[in-house]
Amino acid sequence: MQAFVLKEVCLVIVDLVSQMKTVNLLLNFIQGNLNRCSPYPFVPWTQPVLPDTSLYGLPVSTPEGQGVESAWLNGFFCKLRDCKTIHVHSVAVLRHGHLIAAGSFKPYTAAYPHMLFSLSKSVTGMAVGMAVGEGRLKITDKLVDFFPEQSALFRNANLASVTIEHLLNMTAGVKYNEVFSVTDRDWVHGFLSSECAFRPGTDFYYNSMNSYMLAAVLRKLTGESLVDYLMPRLFGPLRIPRPRWETCPMGIEKGGWGLYLRTVDMAKLGQLYLQKGRWVCKDGPRQLVPAQWVYDSTHNWVPTNKQDRDDGYGYQLWNFPVPGAYQFNGVFGQYVVVLPHLDAVVAVTSGSQNFVSDDGSAIIAEYFAEGAAGFHDEPLAPNLHALRKLKDTTAHLYSLPEMAPPPPQQRKPLDFLPWRRRPEPPALPPLPPEADELEGLRFVLADNEFGALMPLILGAFTNNTPPVLRAVSFSFSPGMCHLTFEDSKGGVTQLNAGLGPECEACRADLVICEEAYPTGAWAKLTHDEDDRPVLKLFLFYLQTPCVRLLKFIFYKDCTRMLLRFDELPDVSESTDMLFQLVSGGGSNTLQKLFADVIAQRKLRGRIDSITMPVVHGTRAEPVAQDRPRS
Repeated sequence: MQAFVLKEVCLVIVDLVSQMKTVNLLLNFIQGNLNRCSPYPFVPWTQPVLPDTSLYGLPVSTPEGQGVESAWLNGFFCKLRDCKTIHVHSVAVLRHGHLIAAGSFKPYTAAYPHMLFSLSKSVTGMAVGMAVGEGRLKITDKLVDFFPEQSALFRNANLASVTIEHLLNMTAGVKYNEVFSVTDRDWVHGFLSSECAFRPGTDFYYNSMNSYMLAAVLRKLTGESLVDYLMPRLFGPLRIPRPRWETCPMGIEKGGWGLYLRTVDMAKLGQLYLQKGRWVCKDGPRQLVPAQWVYDSTHNWVPTNKQDRDDGYGYQLWNFPVPGAYQFNGVFGQYVVVLPHLDAVVAVTSGSQNFVSDDGSAIIAEYFAEGAAGFHDEPLAPNLHALRKLKDTTAHLYSLPEMAPPPPQQRKPLDFLPWRRRPEPPALPPLPPEADELEGLRFVLADNEFGALMPLILGAFTNNTPPVLRAVSFSFSPGMCHLTFEDSKGGVTQLNAGLGPECEACRADLVICEEAYPTGAWAKLTHDEDDRPVLKLFLFYLQTPCVRLLKFIFYKDCTRMLLRFDELPDVSESTDMLFQLVSGGGSNTLQKLFADVIAQRKLRGRIDSITMPVVHGTRAEPVAQDRPRS
């Protein structure tokens, strides 16, 4: 009896320690001590990120060649473009294993790998299926048996019964969730020292740390990293370039998130499952993922009972609201939708506001439903007019409607005659008068505690806390805005931005804390309702869902400036998600208290000052700087 009581007391103490870590995280966040939220330092990714447009063996066809009407796909892309609630980055559509349509919303490009977030789970699930097929483990194996070195003296009885299958279908119920990946270094120890909110297998609790533990099990079994394990088994045969997959402080891939892939590579993964795990490799057809695993993953659905998600979760993937279809899914609108009834795959990257299914899912369901009018069993006759219109649509997609250039002027009736001179390329527009007012000005920012070039969401996901800005200078040339930022650590960042809808965003690698982030910068000069000059700067982080927004408002005499920081996706909803995770399982009193306080908006003003800071600037003497190259 005494041993039982001692064990229960120890479990309470362990749970209390976890709660206090979480409370400390929240306090640091609310107090603005962002660099103290994580106990381990940021490690920059030092390998260069280069754009890559190669399809690596993926065959290409016209839509009609695969029995799809180009006009139907044009409607699909237009619907994505016109939907105000989503922010799509890139799209790829496959039919019968052929790429039949693709498009990117400028300045985004499918040539860069994109953060997949929870879509990474589906790749981890594939790796588990391969290990099962190789006889390395069974889904009925107990998790704790893989880590005998972890102390079992005070282990929760429910946690001791967690199996590989419970991790796969999110029925483990372990309370140790994503928040603790920020507060702890040893995630395996933390997970195995936690407790369960319910008896494993009896309920659904979506927890990315379940997927991390699967990655940890594979590392333990194989003795190699998850990427190394998958290179000869998955990425290599599919001719997917070696991907980046973020690791925990102990060097294990995060499993539930952290993978970067290009849109066409995402589509290949969906096509692999559509082909029941079989792929035609350079050396001939191979069964990469066991066919039985593909079937089990997409048929053993666990009800989720979530009003904001499609009901049904398999082995690290979700059901989809079209009969027989399913999806690999990540937060902010990362999709690979597999549609067996059409022999089609749709891959999408986004920076949408929703954390779960968004209106992009509904649009896919509409255009790829059973009996979709634009899909046919046999190839169709070529339709050059419709195909040309589809290609024109996909070539002129813009992330922000205001970035779209004005329509071209109508050609004169005789312009088609061969002896007439070709029209000159359009000249860059003259600089607006506001540019003359701001040319060469430098402003020192007062009391800036939180405003930086990196979006807060991105910094939180990558554990990168950049220095805040201390000064900014402005210069202009035709079609360009040149900005020079000085930060609190003495660093200087020079940035070129395309100016106005006639000019595209300027792409460059922005180095923050020694890591290079491919970005696109675009600016717009205007006036506000009080006739004050306003410069809006949009800084797109091309591998991520995030956009940093800086709005500079200048007073009449241009001796003072107001700078507002914002970002997309909206950071307020991201903050709410953080506090929902904090109350994960719903049983921790301290965590529930903090969540309730936030829900009552008692601290919303403080949070807004951190997430959407407003900074005043005063004009100062310019510092001699070399103008950044165009």
